[in-house]
Amino acid sequence: MEHHWGVTPLEIFGGTEPTCIASETWARDGLVFFPDVCFYEFIPLSEMEKNLHDPDYIPRTYLMDELKPGHEYELVISNLKGGAFARYRVGDMFRCLKLKNPDEGVMLPHFQYIDRDPSVIDISGFTRISEKTIKKVLELSRLQIRFWFAIKDFDEENRAFFHLFVETQDEGVNSVVAEEVIKDHLSIYFRYVDADYKDLKALLGIDPLVVTVLPSGTLDRYTLKFHRKLRKMNPSHFEVIEVMKLARSNAQEEVI
Repeated sequence: MEHHWGVTPLEIFGGTEPTCIASETWARDGLVFFPDVCFYEFIPLSEMEKNLHDPDYIPRTYLMDELKPGHEYELVISNLKGGAFARYRVGDMFRCLKLKNPDEGVMLPHFQYIDRDPSVIDISGFTRISEKTIKKVLELSRLQIRFWFAIKDFDEENRAFFHLFVETQDEGVNSVVAEEVIKDHLSIYFRYVDADYKDLKALLGIDPLVVTVLPSGTLDRYTLKFHRKLRKMNPSHFEVIEVMKLARSNAQEEVI
């Protein structure tokens, strides 16, 4: 578009529930929410993570004049002008870039879109994989998966893919063989359950699923060490590192 039009398009943000609610200004220094479309609230990342670990926890929300630049927030909207949604968690994450731009006469915060919230894995905007989807696929597959968790990861070309870590009930399984078998098996069911999933390889040339088999007992050891269960969808980078440390120590013990 930029090549043929001779101008860089402005970034906008919209969705099914909120409609079009934000756009860049001519300064192109961040998204600004339209103040007359919705009433906006923001859940800080730390509050959202508390809610992910404890579904009964009610996260605190803050208004535009209470935000801090450099911090990430989950968006909450209440539609104005007859909309149907009140205090609705859209499921999108934004980083506050700055609170205003006096030089442009814009006295509202500027934002950068980050991603979907961690409970959903968005692959290139084509498909959104939830915990419910993964559970359904595992149930249909009848594979002997004991524990699992999933993250959104990126390859060398910065293309997103869906990385599934599993523990099988067969302690003597060959992980290299199992990873290929499980991947091939699950890919069939993901294409069956999610119509958009099957288009990823054909349209974008990517295989969105990578499987890693963990030694049996790895996630039990994680729970014992940190006194909490690992969340299934998009645990943090450092939580995954701790899991992989335990996986390597498990593998070494099995060899010995």
